[in-house]
Amino acid sequence: MKYDLAQMTRRAKNPRRASIKIRDIRTPTMFAGDLYRSSYKPAIDVWAEAIPAIVSEYSRTLGQTTDSPADIEQKMQEAERRFNLLSLTITPNIQRWALRVESYFRGKWRAGILSATNVDIGTLIGPSDVRQTLEAAINWNVALVKDISAEAQRRMTSIIYDGLRGNKPAREVAKELRGVVDLGRARSVRIASDQTSKISSALAEERQREAGLTVWEWKHSGKLRPRETHKARDGNYYSDNPDDVGKVVDGKTVAASPEDRVGQLPGCACRSQGILTF
Repeated sequence: MKYDLAQMTRRAKNPRRASIKIRDIRTPTMFAGDLYRSSYKPAIDVWAEAIPAIVSEYSRTLGQTTDSPADIEQKMQEAERRFNLLSLTITPNIQRWALRVESYFRGKWRAGILSATNVDIGTLIGPSDVRQTLEAAINWNVALVKDISAEAQRRMTSIIYDGLRGNKPAREVAKELRGVVDLGRARSVRIASDQTSKISSALAEERQREAGLTVWEWKHSGKLRPRETHKARDGNYYSDNPDDVGKVVDGKTVAASPEDRVGQLPGCACRSQGILTF
């Protein structure tokens, strides 16, 4: 705990309630779009732009009496080199994205606490407080972008050599290569959305912990195809503090926090809403 919000609230407004909910924070989907466009899309675009040259070499190779895929491999290596150059910008781009998400979340968190408690924590919190959370998000996303590129390269290489062995027409191979790019784009969009939810969930936990908030409410994402276990938790109160478990807050019995926390599982966009108790 970095600061005792309960004690500060008592001094600021002498609350008559036993608990106060801090405003629920939803991170806008624009942040997922920003992450996709700045970091994931450029990685898959490298392979999309390489397809015409690769298919051209593939077509020429088919016309030879002896298969010689060396020139095709050269085109693949050229695309790989372009990605390696591009990768120099990936980390800075993701860093800027993470800092923007943190700044947005911090502003909403500060406003939510001020509205609920009359306490302004603006001078008490900053990005350095959540440095480890940001670094973990940045490093993981850099790894994911590189994996998107590597997966596209692996799939395209397999398609090319299968095509040569089976003497497939160039147009069929081109279609399959474009399919790899389409799959990469779709996966990238999903990852960018998921990573935005994950960093938001991690920031929520960090901000609640440093304020001394131990009780939180599970807020379901409202997705059309939810995990039924997560949907069933909507509105339930949880805590990591064993002393809180079993207490009744706002008419609800506080349970121990589940192992699969908010935002941890793939595709989970649920949120935790902090509850200040006295």
